Amino acid sequence: MSLSSTSTVPGRGSTRVATAVAVAVAVLVPLAVLLVQVWSSTSGTRSFTADERRGVAYLEPLTRLLSATTEAQSAAVRGRPVDTPAVRAAITAVDQVDGRLGRRLQTTDRWTDVRELLQQRLTVRSWTPPTAYTQYSDVNTKLLELTRTVGDNSRLVLDPAIDAYYVMNASLLRIPEILVDSGRYTDLSVLFPNGGNESTRAQLAAARNRIAADETDLSDGLLKAFAQTDSSTLGPGLTRPLDDFRTAVDAVAPSASLLAPAPERSVPDLIANQDALQQTTLSLQDASLEQLDDLLADRAGGQTRTRFIAAAAAVAGILVAVALARMAWLWAPVRPRRRVVDPDDEPVTRRSANGARVPVHAERSGGARAAR
Repeated sequence: MSLSSTSTVPGRGSTRVATAVAVAVAVLVPLAVLLVQVWSSTSGTRSFTADERRGVAYLEPLTRLLSATTEAQSAAVRGRPVDTPAVRAAITAVDQVDGRLGRRLQTTDRWTDVRELLQQRLTVRSWTPPTAYTQYSDVNTKLLELTRTVGDNSRLVLDPAIDAYYVMNASLLRIPEILVDSGRYTDLSVLFPNGGNESTRAQLAAARNRIAADETDLSDGLLKAFAQTDSSTLGPGLTRPLDDFRTAVDAVAPSASLLAPAPERSVPDLIANQDALQQTTLSLQDASLEQLDDLLADRAGGQTRTRFIAAAAAVAGILVAVALARMAWLWAPVRPRRRVVDPDDEPVTRRSANGARVPVHAERSGGARAAR
């Protein structure tokens, strides 16, 4: 005989599994979405910060070279030998940093051109003072352009934090300009001790006022950075170099109106003041770049900590999901299984003498029912 065609519902095991899976999915899916968002956002900021730190690393030897070429210009203008070994050592330092970072910062082509131009200048044994001024001034202009390229391609100029932005403003935009302008101002004063013609006096006034304006912008920016930073080293690390720098700037180019006459001073005094300004400017640059890199390193550390916390939260979430799924599996309600009735299992009856139906005892033999 055949079985009856009745449907069944899922059993106890399948109900528990479905409940446990549903609980795990409900916990893990939102957690996965949040983890992906955190990882994605920190990937962008980590890349941004890494580029900025590459820019800081490039600026240190580049500023040293700019100072060396400024001094070479001044020496040539005064008819003195250029310190060629010092300039070549500075070139080598930029070569090394460009070899490491030039591809990422897209500076190699520009640096190669500047390097070749500077090497040509060093091969000339003597210049007439005006020619020396023009030739080295051209090199310094190209080095300033390279500095801006570093700032643009490292994205330092886009830094979003107030403290780091103003330290960047000092080290990337103001200090290189002051190095070049102060050198030009002093060298023009040497070339034209009596002020020269009207064009020369205009150049002197413009250079002097650029130095004063850049110093004011630099100082105001750093004071804002000191007021807005969470760093415990930024103010203490830059206050003394900044004070020395401001004193040196005032000796070379005190703040004055563009129309004001040049300060009266002897050329030897001006040269001595320029040398002091060069040294204090480099000291401020070294301190600024160190502090800027520290700020960026702290930011990178925070981004790493954010990722670590997100990963730890994901691990904890997985453990919680496993625990909840297990609890759901243990406590899931059990729906009874419908019994599939075999017609062969229905009792066989017969009528008794008084008309009542009574069961007939039966037994299986070889798979068939036999009534006794």
